[in-house]
Amino acid sequence: SFVLSYIGNDTVQISARSLGEENVQLIMENLGGGGHSTMAAAQIKNSDIDTARDMLLKAIDNYYLAK
Repeated sequence: SFVLSYIGNDTVQISARSLGEENVQLIMENLGGGGHSTMAAAQIKNSDIDTARDMLLKAIDNYYLAK
């Protein structure tokens, strides 16, 4: 699962969780974040929710293309 939150100062935080089948750390690293294979996060600066969502969808697509 992915949760996007606008935290102010034109920054969106993305929290990612997995039950173990998908490595969300790799997806968040693509966005400049990091974490663990089942729990990871990223902060997108100078962004809004819609732009960050588009970036996340692209990162997810890239993850599956590389898999």
